[in-house]
Amino acid sequence: MIRILTTILIALLTCPPAMAENAAPKVHSLQASFEDVLLELQEVVINRGLVVDYTGHVDKMLDRTADAAGSVTDSGETSPYLHAKYIQFCSAKLTHAAVSANPQNLAICPYIIYLYETRAVPGTIHIGYRQPIFGPSKASRKIEAQINNFLQAIVDDTVQASE
Repeated sequence: MIRILTTILIALLTCPPAMAENAAPKVHSLQASFEDVLLELQEVVINRGLVVDYTGHVDKMLDRTADAAGSVTDSGETSPYLHAKYIQFCSAKLTHAAVSANPQNLAICPYIIYLYETRAVPGTIHIGYRQPIFGPSKASRKIEAQINNFLQAIVDDTVQASE
């Protein structure tokens, strides 16, 4: 019995702390035109004084590489998406705070917000963000909450402007 309790205690002491306060980002779904939502997202980012560094065309990449990857959906399509894109950008102020908290936090930049429309449910646009992974420190946790709230606010504002 002591061996079991010792094993449990060691496991609890060596496991990373639970991230209950860092719930998964909320993915919104709305009825809208994909292009309209993409334009609203870009405008929301730009209106915050940020620059969209890149727009990734996941839909086109999947279509282009389906034969080479040997990948098709159950319906015979090269992708489940009608449209699937992401935008990447960074906030100098938040990134400076993050890397000051822990140099490992360099990996959080760029931030990515994605949106997609599936072939199965055309007209429904899903939008969310990639949750950054931060280095282990109290200072990192503080800026992590700020950045996640910032990204969620961009998603929320985009949804509100698109409805």
